[in-house]
Amino acid sequence: MPKIEYVEYPNVNSFTRGVMSSVEQNLELFNKAFEERKSKYSDYKPSEQGQSIAKEIEEKGHAKIEQFISHDLLDSLNERVTEILEDKNSPYNQSHIQESTGSKSSMYLQCKGPLMVSPMVRELAFNDLIADIAGAYIGCKPAIGTCNLRRSYVNDLREGGTQIYHVDPNSPKFLKFFVYLDDVDEDGGPFCYVEGSHRKKFLYDGHHFNIQYSWPKQAIEQIYGQDKVKLLTAKKGDLLVADTNGWHRGTKPKNKNRTMLTLDYVCHYEEHRKSSAFELPKNAFEELNQSQKDMCDFLKLV
Repeated sequence: MPKIEYVEYPNVNSFTRGVMSSVEQNLELFNKAFEERKSKYSDYKPSEQGQSIAKEIEEKGHAKIEQFISHDLLDSLNERVTEILEDKNSPYNQSHIQESTGSKSSMYLQCKGPLMVSPMVRELAFNDLIADIAGAYIGCKPAIGTCNLRRSYVNDLREGGTQIYHVDPNSPKFLKFFVYLDDVDEDGGPFCYVEGSHRKKFLYDGHHFNIQYSWPKQAIEQIYGQDKVKLLTAKKGDLLVADTNGWHRGTKPKNKNRTMLTLDYVCHYEEHRKSSAFELPKNAFEELNQSQKDMCDFLKLV
């Protein structure tokens, strides 16, 4: 049996490394960016509700806010996604994603540049409470990082990619929000999260968990215990949030296709790369209030 040793945040071994740096360099870059942003927006203070929800995330790594989002907004966004994905010539229809297994079933299709796609995405991205939860959790005025708008399909392909347990290398501390556009039960492809693993990592036979990006289901669930594995199901209108420095994976939809929007909030360019910046229409930026404009520091205006 391999020897498992546990390390807990803020031990440097509890962090993942960035794409371009070591664990130590990634943490150093984060600390510098965090202090700069905290100083730049020194008068920022999140709401009490935001702080309360952030505290829950600190403890478990995830939280759910029930019936937070208008069903009308979700229905309109779902229609917009369908319109884009059914139009192969749409500039917002990103590449067809599938594994080389001989099957013609696709794993998922996604919309390119979600902040460009619809004002409904922007309404959620700049929501006051979402921003406050992110700010309270990170510890400074939050900024929008990357986002994803994807429809995952029922298919006969083997699990792969983000369906394998992994830890996001975006930042030592950032927050991700998940919006299902329909009800998602255990067979609907819910997000799967290992509770508490945002704080607790492991050394495997003396090797840092970063020796590989993805870890098999059996290994992670044996290390943390099956009781810590949470399938984050939700009703349409619920808002899910998680620190994806914890171990997580997507699960395959079994009974119907799943459409989901994800929104990331950070205190620096994701992975410290300016090239990671997502696009936002200039006219949409001009319509924002000053507090919302401050959240656009790592976006590209077009």
